[in-house]
Amino acid sequence: MVHDEAPGYAPPTMPRTTSGHAVQQRPHALPPARRRAVQRRLLDWYDAHAQPFPWRTARDPYAALVAAVAAQQTQMSRVIEVYARWMEAFPTLASLARADRAAVLQTWGRAGYPRRAVGLHETARRCMEEHDGTLPRDPEALLALPGVGPFTAAIVRTFGFGDDAPAVDTNIVRVLGRLVFGDLQPARDTSRAEIDAAAAALFPAGEGARWNPALMDYGARVCTPRPHCEVCVVASMCAARPRFAAGEVAAPVRAQGAFEGSERQARGRVMQVLRDAAGGSVTFPTLAKRAGATTAEERARVRILLGRLAEEGLAWTDGRRAGLGHRPAKR
Repeated sequence: MVHDEAPGYAPPTMPRTTSGHAVQQRPHALPPARRRAVQRRLLDWYDAHAQPFPWRTARDPYAALVAAVAAQQTQMSRVIEVYARWMEAFPTLASLARADRAAVLQTWGRAGYPRRAVGLHETARRCMEEHDGTLPRDPEALLALPGVGPFTAAIVRTFGFGDDAPAVDTNIVRVLGRLVFGDLQPARDTSRAEIDAAAAALFPAGEGARWNPALMDYGARVCTPRPHCEVCVVASMCAARPRFAAGEVAAPVRAQGAFEGSERQARGRVMQVLRDAAGGSVTFPTLAKRAGATTAEERARVRILLGRLAEEGLAWTDGRRAGLGHRPAKR
């Protein structure tokens, strides 16, 4: 289950014709009887298939925040592992705010996109300074926090405060784009404005804590990129079902570039060396060697990457040594 936010899901702002011209936004509201039937069937499905994720029942805004941030660009099996490790190390906003950056990044480990951990850390510190040590309930205040976008804010409000807040992630985009608009590949073909309008129109008041995870889980398990229409509980009401039944298939969204040999791989190697560094720091020659740099060109690449990591608050370097997070103060 992948929740896109940072980097985020950004379909076209308006649907386009084959000639590239914007077309009028399509109706998003289902007839009342059909809307109620869709809500009932999906909520019944969720009640029968709900997974016992702790952040969904804790009624803890901080727990919901950690889970939502961990879920960005990450499979749910890994989210559970990261969430458990994180909550053990930093069970409260206050404990996270007190932690140093190196400990935060160590705890995040190899979960990927470590800027998410930095965002959580900065959010905790800002909440201590500006919100009396708590996560704000106000949507605008939530969105002003580092690393918090519309999906994360909706999850915090839903599971943390019990508010009605439609969430939109890649799975929900797929479900709504197919069900309401008949698009086979909504991530490419359905505008964000249409998805947001449909999410609001279909949202059952007072049921956010069931409805949001129902749509997320349904997109992850039934309305997948290659949908299981034969077991879909809303197939008879789905605008895309006739197209799938006629043999059409959803064209794949452009895949992420190959990992092998990429900058992402090189950054990951550098971060791993820094996490493994005894005493909290490592000399640059040792860093370069352990990161697999054997030529002058590769060592120069490592130095450039280290500089970028330092700019992002993920590492420090004085040109000779380097370490995670911020450089320790001299004693």
